[in-house]
Amino acid sequence: MSSSTGFVFSLAIGFIFLVGGIAFMLFLDEHRFLFGIPYTLLGLLIVVGMLDGRRRRRVREAREAAEAAEQAQLAER
Repeated sequence: MSSSTGFVFSLAIGFIFLVGGIAFMLFLDEHRFLFGIPYTLLGLLIVVGMLDGRRRRRVREAREAAEAAEQAQLAER
């Protein structure tokens, strides 16, 4: 499984939990918050974690590319 595929599947699972938790809180009569809040928090945790991980990866790759360009420039001198 490629990184992009894993990212998409993880986001899909996170959104399923997020939407399911909200649906539990809206449509269940008894125990709506007992089921809704944990599912919503879990979905939110997965989605935010995946997006933050993707952002950190981009920053790290940009930093590594800048360092490689700097090293190549120093090697030319």
